[in-house]
Amino acid sequence: MLQNTTYIHPPYLTPCARSDPNFNACALQSGKKAVASVIKGDRKYNVPPLNPLRIKEIKVTDGGGQRVGLTLILKDADIFGMMDSDIRKTDFDFKNQTVSYEMFLPRAEVLGKYEVNGRILILPINGNGDINITMVNSKVTYDHDFTIEPKNGNNYMVQKNPRASVFPERAYFHMTNLFNGDKTLGKQMNIFLDENWKDVFTELSPAIFTAFTEMITTIISGIASSVPYEVAFPEKLP
Repeated sequence: MLQNTTYIHPPYLTPCARSDPNFNACALQSGKKAVASVIKGDRKYNVPPLNPLRIKEIKVTDGGGQRVGLTLILKDADIFGMMDSDIRKTDFDFKNQTVSYEMFLPRAEVLGKYEVNGRILILPINGNGDINITMVNSKVTYDHDFTIEPKNGNNYMVQKNPRASVFPERAYFHMTNLFNGDKTLGKQMNIFLDENWKDVFTELSPAIFTAFTEMITTIISGIASSVPYEVAFPEKLP
């Protein structure tokens, strides 16, 4: 039972009943229509403006495979492109308390400061400066588990284990001030990154996945923490 009946569903999200056998189709259509409003931000529902979203710092170090010994730090990174995202699939499993989404992004950019040291693929790399990671025609998947927890007399969905993955059709990388500003070595490395973009993306993907996880989690957790579970996901519609 809701303690406070003044809680309302965000006006740009159409409620869908949990008991509806076509819930996921309803949720998909609701999400598609809501993207533009959500990305603009909504202070009432704890959603900041997301075009761009600023992420203070992401650090990736000592990964698997050829990434052993590579340390990459992204600082003050802005993510652009979510405004044009298209949600293509939603899958809510209320029994097992899991949710997954699939989105398409025509173009996404991560712009920020970087520090890198170690090896990328077969080559040593070091430097600090500006970084641009541009991804074209990307499929983005996002999954999370959830629990339903009481707060102030109401129940709320609480995300657990959020995780995002990005699969671009093409990716471009550019770093300034590589090798202490050596222009020749820096140019050669940027050419190498471009020519080997698939492998480079795999090496740098933990940082990219973390950035997108934080961004999408910000949206969902903001609304989920503001709207009681029974309002966001009513068993039946009036």
